[in-house]
Amino acid sequence: MSSHAGNNAGNHEWFAFRVRPRHEKQVSICLRERGFEEFLPLVKSRRTWADRTKVVEIPLFPGYIFCSTQRSAIVPILMTRGIVDVVRAGPNPLPADPAEIQALQQTTSVDVPIEAWPYTELDSAGVFCVQRGPLTGLIGRLVEVRQSQRLILSINLLRRSVLVEMHPDWVSPYAPASEVRVGARMTA
Repeated sequence: MSSHAGNNAGNHEWFAFRVRPRHEKQVSICLRERGFEEFLPLVKSRRTWADRTKVVEIPLFPGYIFCSTQRSAIVPILMTRGIVDVVRAGPNPLPADPAEIQALQQTTSVDVPIEAWPYTELDSAGVFCVQRGPLTGLIGRLVEVRQSQRLILSINLLRRSVLVEMHPDWVSPYAPASEVRVGARMTA
């Protein structure tokens, strides 16, 4: 295993990296082969060509990939073919909220309908917690879209949101709303 790998070693953080258009999967493979812990959220999409229809996996956030690393190890990642830059504020790379990454990993690891959604800056009003089902513990804003209940999760670093289809019986209001970080996991 490479000295870069191991999310629990040192002070690793999740960073978002911009990648060349349509290079997300190649960058993901390259980072993994170099020993980095990468995360490329994919969703299934039905594509139709003249002669066939096929379900393909496409990036949930086109042009971005996440990688867990120490701040001091960002330069080797930036040298990876296909990576354009790290998401930053001025000269400083910005880490993603680990609770948001964990919620996104949990959401994309199970077979529930998920889709990209325009960024919704969420506050603690109207927060719900998933009490049952494969996404137990997630917290987000509940909305009705196309006659079904959906939970909005936001990745504030990218200013992107996703909708996750929920069975109405899976969620319940979460209190105390004033202490909730939307997208986080509920802790006991």
